[in-house]
Amino acid sequence: MKTLTPEGINKQLVMLRESLSHAKYMLDDIETQANIFKVDINADTIRIFVYLDDTIVGNVKNISLVDKDDIVIAIANREFEKPATKGLYSVFSYKLVEVEAI
Repeated sequence: MKTLTPEGINKQLVMLRESLSHAKYMLDDIETQANIFKVDINADTIRIFVYLDDTIVGNVKNISLVDKDDIVIAIANREFEKPATKGLYSVFSYKLVEVEAI
């Protein structure tokens, strides 16, 4: 039996959003900090956007989300070359689903 109401799900996602502090990533093997650009909550899904603008150039890897306690709560273990010609979004997307335990 599912017990979370839509309001309960929304409250959990809002608490996650409010706990976020910043993002960090490795740029050419130097740890670099970035602001969280935007957070969207829609029903049971949260999407957290990190934007790397056109001033950031080089090898980017391990973009992560950091909370207000300075704890890494999510990490995207991918690596790519970021060109100067355009900005780039990295999006973390999570769906809150209640699972019935037997």
